[in-house]
Amino acid sequence: MKKRILIFFIGILLSVNIFSQNSEIFSQFELQMKELIDLVIDSPNDNERFNANEKLLTTMEEVLSLEKSFNYPFSSLKRISNLKSPDNKFRIFTWAIVSHDGKYENFGVIQAKNETTSEYETYILKDKSEEIFNPEMTKTDNQTWFGAVYYELLTMDYEGRKVYTLIGYDGNDIYTKRKIIDFISFKPRSSKPIFGANNFYKDRDRTRYIFEYNPDAKFFLLWDNQYYEDKNLARKKRTFCKSKPRTIEPNIVKDYMIVYDVLEPMFEGMEGKTQFYVSSGYVNGFKFERGKWRLIENVQPRNDKPEPNFKPAEKKTIPLYTPK
Repeated sequence: MKKRILIFFIGILLSVNIFSQNSEIFSQFELQMKELIDLVIDSPNDNERFNANEKLLTTMEEVLSLEKSFNYPFSSLKRISNLKSPDNKFRIFTWAIVSHDGKYENFGVIQAKNETTSEYETYILKDKSEEIFNPEMTKTDNQTWFGAVYYELLTMDYEGRKVYTLIGYDGNDIYTKRKIIDFISFKPRSSKPIFGANNFYKDRDRTRYIFEYNPDAKFFLLWDNQYYEDKNLARKKRTFCKSKPRTIEPNIVKDYMIVYDVLEPMFEGMEGKTQFYVSSGYVNGFKFERGKWRLIENVQPRNDKPEPNFKPAEKKTIPLYTPK
C-alpha cells in the first residue's frame, strides 16, 4: 500500500515538473512571437515588416507543432486575433500587414485536431484573395485562402453537426474595405481546413458573403441580439369595429443573429462600383435555423450596435486587433 502511494506521488511530481518545463518553453516562444509581431506592425518599411513576418510564421509553426501547445493560451499576443472553438477542435490566428501603398495582406495559422490520430496539426494560411475567381461561390483551403482578420467565431450545433462561422475584416486597399462571413470545416479523418460552405437558405450556391464598401464608410457586421418581425408567426387579428378593417398584427421577436448594414451606392449610376458603396440606413441579418443561416430583412435595431472587438489599424502603431 505504501509503495503504491509513493508511486502515485512520484507520478504527480513528474507531471508537475513536465508541466513547468513546457510552460517555460512556451513562454519563451511567446516572448519571441510578441517581439516579432511588434516588428511586423511597427517597422518603418515594407522589407522589415515582411522579413519579421517570415520569422513569425516559422516560429509559430515550430511552437504549435509541440505537444500540449494547443492548451497554452498565448494571452500576451494582443495585437493579433487568436480565436479558439469551444469544443477545442481548432484554433486560428490571423493578422495583416499594411504596405506603404495602403495595401493589406492577411496572414494566418490554424492549429486543428486530426480526428484519426487525435493529434493537433498546423497549417499556414496563404492569402490568395486576388486570384480566386468568383470567391462568393468558391470553396477554398489554406493554400488558396480568401484572407481576413477574424474577430468573431460562432460555433452552432444542428443534429450533431457543428457549423463554424467566421466573421472577419479585410483592409484591402485605399479604394475599398471588406468584411466577410465565411465558414471553416475540416476534411473527414483529417485536420486539413476547408473555407466556404453552402450554409445559406435560398442561396444554395453561395459559399461566403463578402461586403465591399467605401473606406470612409461606417459598416457594421457583427453578432448581436436584435429585434425583427417574424412573418411566419404573424397572426391575423379580427376586430369587431365596423369602421376598422381587419389588420395583421406583426410579431416582433428578439434573438441573436449576424446583423449588417445594407450597402448601396452613394450616387446614382454607380451600381457595381464598390468604392462608392455606403450604408443605406437599413439593417439585415442572418439567423441560424435548422443548420443554415436564414436572411432576415429589415431588422429593427433597438440596441446600440456595439463596435466589434476588432479595430482596423489606420497607422502602423495602432494594434490590428483588440481582444475581448
